[in-house]
Amino acid sequence: MKNAVFFDIDGTLWNEHMQIPESTITAIAALREKGNYAFICSGRSRANICNRELLGIGFDGVVAACGAHVEHRGELLYEQLMTAEEVEKALSIVKKYNLLDIFEGPKYLYVDDEDFRDDPYVVYLRRELGTAIKCITGTKCIEANKLSVDLKGAPVDAVAEEFEEIFAVIPHNDWLLEIMPKGHSKATGIAKICELLDIPLENTYAFGDSANDLEMLNFVAHGIAMGNGTREAKQAAEYVTAHIMEDGIKNGLLHYGLI
Repeated sequence: MKNAVFFDIDGTLWNEHMQIPESTITAIAALREKGNYAFICSGRSRANICNRELLGIGFDGVVAACGAHVEHRGELLYEQLMTAEEVEKALSIVKKYNLLDIFEGPKYLYVDDEDFRDDPYVVYLRRELGTAIKCITGTKCIEANKLSVDLKGAPVDAVAEEFEEIFAVIPHNDWLLEIMPKGHSKATGIAKICELLDIPLENTYAFGDSANDLEMLNFVAHGIAMGNGTREAKQAAEYVTAHIMEDGIKNGLLHYGLI
């Protein structure tokens, strides 16, 4: 019976400088050579999973946007887009609290030109995605699975409470919220993959490092937290491997005899 291993991207497959350890590349190749599945499982929307080096590692599919987009070998299996009403509600909250927002979809990211102008991550996105970034202002139909907001000093509890009326909300810290349709998480995306490929839960593994990985780490049979991960991720995991830049992926796969 094949095993299925799910990998977060940021802080797991690559570090804050988008550097992928060579040991990660060779370990995932060895995992698949032994007949196992390897999947990306990310909070990033599919439009933001396009880096050639990352995809060049070789994966059997992608769970994106915290479970709101699921694909296997290039075939779309599931897509949940925000409704026009949900987009309008989100925009009203953003306006009320004067937040900075990025809507994230399968084909495009939406962010206004004046927002995040000096943010290094958004500068990287504009360079990496090019025409796959559109302005929120002036776009009549925003096709997004989720959004992220920078609170700009707004009270996190109050903002989260308003979004939680119709969305699932993941607070990453005192300034960043990740927001998606209710009933979606990395765990729900993994469940869809397992149902399609008839993979029993006891054959599932996941590597993660942060807040949006908690449901995934708790759902799979074997949750693995990166050594550089948050305290919460390590508490949710069955096993804590080494730091990403100290062969964390390789050591985790070796620990479970997957390579």
